[in-house]
Amino acid sequence: MTRALRALAAAAATVAAGAALVLVTAPAAEAHSVLVASTPAAGSTLSELPAEFSVTMNETLLSGAGDAAFALRVVDAEGRYFGDGCLTIVDGTMSTGAAIGPAGDYTLEWQVVSADGHPVGGEIPFSWTGEATAEGAAQPAACGDEAPPASTPPPADGGHHAGDAAEVPLADVLWIVGAVLAVAIAVTVALVATRRRP
Repeated sequence: MTRALRALAAAAATVAAGAALVLVTAPAAEAHSVLVASTPAAGSTLSELPAEFSVTMNETLLSGAGDAAFALRVVDAEGRYFGDGCLTIVDGTMSTGAAIGPAGDYTLEWQVVSADGHPVGGEIPFSWTGEATAEGAAQPAACGDEAPPASTPPPADGGHHAGDAAEVPLADVLWIVGAVLAVAIAVTVALVATRRRP
């Protein structure tokens, strides 16, 4: 009976140790990417615009997850977005060209895909004291979007454009008048000649 109790106790200890090992190693195996640096830093105040805004994670990002899974955009306190939406991903760093509006409070919103395939995101608040470099938009820009073509301004004199039906060039008017006069003269000469015949 003593041997049986000892065997049972040893088995219980083995199971407990295995369970403890699983609890310790499981979080490490399922750990997601962690933000380790950013430009700008959280809570910082910028007076000069950097060449780019960026976030750096503690591991290589899953860049093959597709562009839609990643985001890095600047939004002001009124909800206007700045930037062209184009991203560059190198190892654990994601960056985008810097663009911003007038002085005020801003947030750098980011989202990446961890090496384990899980999306991770967050917000980095900062302040800007310089001049605006871009106009904000109500929606985030998508990389590659083209600006709508500028409309053609109306003529300064308010007149018709060349080629409008209401406008006839002066040369055409003179040609038409000349042709009508030539026909009239020819008809008159023909009538006079007919009347003089015996």
